[in-house]
Amino acid sequence: MIDIHNHTTYSDGRNTVEEVIQSALKEGLQIVGISDHFDPYVAQEVCLQPEEVSVYLKEIRTLSEKYPIKVLAGLELGLQSEGILWPGEEMDYFIYSVHTVPGRPDLKTLENPWDIYLQEAISAVDLIDRPGFFGHLDFLRRHIPKAKPPKPGQLMDTLLMKLVSNHVGLELNTSGWMYGIGDPSPQPWVIERYIDLGGRFVTVGSDSHRASQIGNFTVKALSLLRQMGIKEVFYCENGSYIPVPIMEAK
Repeated sequence: MIDIHNHTTYSDGRNTVEEVIQSALKEGLQIVGISDHFDPYVAQEVCLQPEEVSVYLKEIRTLSEKYPIKVLAGLELGLQSEGILWPGEEMDYFIYSVHTVPGRPDLKTLENPWDIYLQEAISAVDLIDRPGFFGHLDFLRRHIPKAKPPKPGQLMDTLLMKLVSNHVGLELNTSGWMYGIGDPSPQPWVIERYIDLGGRFVTVGSDSHRASQIGNFTVKALSLLRQMGIKEVFYCENGSYIPVPIMEAK
């Protein structure tokens, strides 16, 4: 199994990197990614700071040699059309997440913020030039009234086509199930549309903030992907996307 979206005490997680790895082993994961927040657009108390990146990376690399599991070093990068703050170290991968929209601090209070959100994401994706995955595409459902999802349409297609043309993967984030929304993030039809438009690089992440959440609903996510006809998921290492056959990732 695989889970590449996990937070530690380096950002807003409750457990250390080592505790996260130990929990991943306990859950039977084959691949675990550490992906703490690195985002100039949100409250800095929940983010890894630039001067901490080298220490963060060194700890992950050291612990990866200690345990019999593939441990990946990543970051959840804040993505906006205004720019990306890149770390000063080479990471295995990035989760690109649009958490806010410039000039719209009230986004989460809107009943239907999707046109605004998708337009911002479309503009921001062109800034991506390193391997990674667009994170929890419809995460605003956690915050807006009735968890209203985006609908199929030109804006969604444009975003997904941009991901494909820029060789950016798409995360199936299982936290929607954890938060009781009823669906993963994004909804399955978005994953299917990404594939229909030529996308290939699908991954799975729990968005864990506690060690007890690592690997949550991963089996359910892989089963869903198999039902869609998707035969492999991906992670990144040394600048390349690496496939993992889903049947081997059980």
